[in-house]
Amino acid sequence: MNLKKTTSLLMLLSMIAMTYTGIILFVSPQGRIANWANCELFGLLKGDYEALHSTFMVVFIIASLLHIYYNFRPIVCYLSNQAKELIIFTKEMVISIVITLSFIIGTLYEMPPFTTFLSLGDKAKDYWVGIYGEPPYGHAELSTLKVFIKKTKLDEEEALENLKKGKYYI
Repeated sequence: MNLKKTTSLLMLLSMIAMTYTGIILFVSPQGRIANWANCELFGLLKGDYEALHSTFMVVFIIASLLHIYYNFRPIVCYLSNQAKELIIFTKEMVISIVITLSFIIGTLYEMPPFTTFLSLGDKAKDYWVGIYGEPPYGHAELSTLKVFIKKTKLDEEEALENLKKGKYYI
């Protein structure tokens, strides 16, 4: 088994998994809506996508560290001039730093186009509120029927009768 190839392929697959789960989490409803409506996509709940995203982040970090270890010489070459002198701030490194800082500053200081991109995620999340509505209180989906009826001030007999008649979607 070639560990260098395995590491690179593991990085690729974990990046694909994090990209997929990140996109799903970007457009999925906020937690209170997703939990209230029991939203699922391909049999997975939002919490499942969050867990997958987090665990693949760990895989990606470990694989990235191994990738750096296995490719230390080429990385040093990227940071060297033609005379083979190590120069941390090569043109490519400066460009990479500027791009990274632009994303950090643009996001934190709410500058376009970062705000435009993030507002798309907010609009996607708001879309789900229109479909599923807002839960009446935090983690209402975890309540027993008795607690739910009491907290929402429903008439218990009427609520149970309506439930029996199928007037509520569960």
